[in-house]
Amino acid sequence: MGLKINENHGILVRIDWNENKWEQPSTNLEQAQNFGFVRENNISHTSFNFAHELYETEPDGLWHGLIPAFGSKTPDIDKIRNLKIVFIISKHNLIDYIIGIYAFPHFGNGIRINKIPHFAEYDWINIAAKPSDILRLEKYISINDLDHRRSLGKQEVANQGWNYLSESQVGYIFDSIQKENTENVKLNKIKFNYLKSK
Repeated sequence: MGLKINENHGILVRIDWNENKWEQPSTNLEQAQNFGFVRENNISHTSFNFAHELYETEPDGLWHGLIPAFGSKTPDIDKIRNLKIVFIISKHNLIDYIIGIYAFPHFGNGIRINKIPHFAEYDWINIAAKPSDILRLEKYISINDLDHRRSLGKQEVANQGWNYLSESQVGYIFDSIQKENTENVKLNKIKFNYLKSK
């Protein structure tokens, strides 16, 4: 039986801004804006979401990051049975940007086993993927530059939770990202593997 047209192939979800490319802790946590946990505890566990090429993976061979929205509630298993892509957004100077991708993700709260040197306290994790399936974009994409109907339909960008994306929405967002990151070989490979997996 073929896939239903309304099945979720992707998620759009936000993390706090990090001027250090999510490879080390931010020096300006005031930019976390909506993230009360970050401000109250003076730590952002998203700080290493894109440090997958710098440090050792977990024993399962995956790089594990943190998505605040998944901290208290993970995506519904029935709604993610065909989910392949998580587009990660972050707000900077009041503009939401797509800043990266976790393809073929795994979800679930846990504690990092292979601690990051000198930053052992950054151990809370809840999203994972193979390092080859994780990408921080070279050129971030403003959500405002996308055709809202094609990227989100009738949804507004979620501030606390996330947006489920259909196959056509994922395809449109991938195409929009590629237009601005034309020479990114890893991006092209991730998109190819996504299309091949459908």
